[in-house]
Amino acid sequence: MRFFIISLIYILLIGCGKVSNEVQEQPFLYRTNQKVDNREIKKLTPVDSLNLDSLGLFMPAVLYRTEKGLVFFDRSNRTIVNTDTDLKIINKFELPEGRGPGELGSLRRFDYKEGKLLFIDNGLNKITHYSLKGDFINEFKVSEIPNMEAVKMISKQKYLIPSTFLTDSLYHLIDSEGNIINRIQSSEEVENPMMFTAQSTVSGKHLYVAGYSEPLIKKYDIENGALIFSKEIVDSYETTDSYMSFSNGAGFTKDATYGSIAIAVENELFYSARYHNGESEYKFVDVYDEDSGEYAFSYVLKNNINMESLSFSSSHIYTIETNSEGENLLTKYVF
Repeated sequence: MRFFIISLIYILLIGCGKVSNEVQEQPFLYRTNQKVDNREIKKLTPVDSLNLDSLGLFMPAVLYRTEKGLVFFDRSNRTIVNTDTDLKIINKFELPEGRGPGELGSLRRFDYKEGKLLFIDNGLNKITHYSLKGDFINEFKVSEIPNMEAVKMISKQKYLIPSTFLTDSLYHLIDSEGNIINRIQSSEEVENPMMFTAQSTVSGKHLYVAGYSEPLIKKYDIENGALIFSKEIVDSYETTDSYMSFSNGAGFTKDATYGSIAIAVENELFYSARYHNGESEYKFVDVYDEDSGEYAFSYVLKNNINMESLSFSSSHIYTIETNSEGENLLTKYVF
């Protein structure tokens, strides 16, 4: 009898291990359901804003918290803007255009960590570092990833590169010389690779992902690539009519529905700002548990949020938003 009980426990443990491995090996589009049907709204109060259009900044996006304030990028004039937490501008500088050291051709996204700004240049296959004051620090080539979509600095020796197209994996871990040292999430065969487009961020030893078109959020262990959770978002939607057939081009249809356009991980929570999809009152930041991906509550912003323009402190939310007059506003909220 004792042998039977021990054997049964062993079988159960092996079975649990198999289930865990199966979850880790699931395709990118796999997700489990949320346990709620409706949003719970928590109060969010705007306390300050700065009109960026009045400063000649007409296409601001990609917002990060720094040690002393905020930093963002204005696409209209290739300008980096650094402010304090009271939204007062500390400095701004224009990124040089070209092909030489410190110069950038194609500018997409950037990252900020430990006093460094990191830029990817897909045309020149390089990652370039600048200081917040605008000083060029260094750069290095990345030759093995043909389509770098963003860069996330994990440490001085490790970087994470999302890449949707033409690669066998969606996320690559590289060293400071541009060599691939690990891969996360295999890219399976799908009708249209735009299904893989997503917002991503790194916090500690984990990668957090929220689908731009697919209604899902995910968390991975960076070191071993293991999937920790993959969950449906609250107020989900169908994506059947969102994608063009691949023979017509890798793009979205005019009737496409979009999900997350900005994410952040702070205060043990996973924040996802949703695209409005033409609904004037749809200005939600949905909040999930950082460990499980379970929905917790939502905030409602004053205006529509710009792409990748969501940042947090322990007591405040910072955004870049566009109001009904088309003006871009750097906005500060208190919880």
